[in-house]
Amino acid sequence: MPKKDLHILVISYYFPPFQRVGGRRWAKHCKYLNRMGVNMQVLAGDFINSTSAWDDDIKEYQDLVTRVQLNRSNVPYFKKTLPQNFLNKLKWKLSLWLWNIKKIYLKGNYSDASVHVADDFYKAARKIITTKSINTVLLSVGPFRYSEALNSLKNEFPHLKYIIDYRDYWEDGLNQLTQKQINYEKELQIKVVQSSDLIIVPNMEMKSHYELKFSKNTYCLPHCFDEEDIKNKQVDLSDSENIKLIYGGAFYNDIHDNIELIKKTVDTLSQKNKVEVEFYVSIKGYEKELTHPLIKRFDFIDTEQYFTKIQKSNYVILILPPNRVNAMSSKFFELVALRKPILYFGAKGEVSEYLVIYRLGYHITLENMNTIINDIYNNATTQQVPDKNYDVSSHTFKYQTKLLIDKLEEL
Repeated sequence: MPKKDLHILVISYYFPPFQRVGGRRWAKHCKYLNRMGVNMQVLAGDFINSTSAWDDDIKEYQDLVTRVQLNRSNVPYFKKTLPQNFLNKLKWKLSLWLWNIKKIYLKGNYSDASVHVADDFYKAARKIITTKSINTVLLSVGPFRYSEALNSLKNEFPHLKYIIDYRDYWEDGLNQLTQKQINYEKELQIKVVQSSDLIIVPNMEMKSHYELKFSKNTYCLPHCFDEEDIKNKQVDLSDSENIKLIYGGAFYNDIHDNIELIKKTVDTLSQKNKVEVEFYVSIKGYEKELTHPLIKRFDFIDTEQYFTKIQKSNYVILILPPNRVNAMSSKFFELVALRKPILYFGAKGEVSEYLVIYRLGYHITLENMNTIINDIYNNATTQQVPDKNYDVSSHTFKYQTKLLIDKLEEL
């Protein structure tokens, strides 16, 4: 059981009901923090009329969630609407033209969703801190700019413990800025880190990066899956006439080569057996690249439906861009937990090594495609991959939340 004196405020810009992965991560951890008896409060953005696949996760503790009204008055007109008539088009183009001039003179990363709300989060947080006896504050990014609230809280409540949780690198996405704007972001990041007693990151690559960059206490809280989401009903596919492949999720940038390799793999595999490929994607993109007679594209479906389709498929496709080859996401461990062989299309890294070492799937490249396809074809019958004895318990939110509590109690 956790110590009685741990009173934590978790601050997350995105949080159910809003379908964003960063919000899901802490919705899940908070579910188990609450179940494990931790004194907890949550502060999150208010996304009116939004729904997500993780709304049920917060039902047990929804009375512990405080919302910050997010002000969209500073969002340019052209970003909020699509023109419906001639006058709207003129207004839209004028808004875009004015924005292209104005953004040059703005401070820092003007594209950050939280650029105007740090003070709102600070005011809401200080009220919770003073009324709920909070002694530990954890703020998750991105977006990043609202984390400036930690600096204000540190100045007013210096005796509290502060944690900054990075899901992504703050430095990503700054290339479009002027050097002055980049410097502003770097200086702000330094101030936030200086206000923090601990940095939390989801993988060892980021842990090494932030330890080296800031010489700061850094803890790896890996991505996890929720065992309550996994209804692992095995389906016997050994007598199936077709080999079925499935992909679900969003598309990253810089995966053109991956998609081309998928199509070549499908073509080669189809020479041995009938092949069906289904893509369930949440956003548009790569329509032309994905055009193929054996590939069918569908809109995104909810998690439970997608997991059911995975159970009825022989293989699950995983696509990662060059900057994520070391990122084992919640989605990755869900696929592992579902005991389906993973076909990974991406560069070599921690993900590919993990799949191969633990016999959880295949890393397909241009160089090994023909050899690997023989293994894939045979495995549809033998089902030796994945290793059914691989222990997934350490990858659950429940397990990792326990370890997180231990770490927080050490601060």
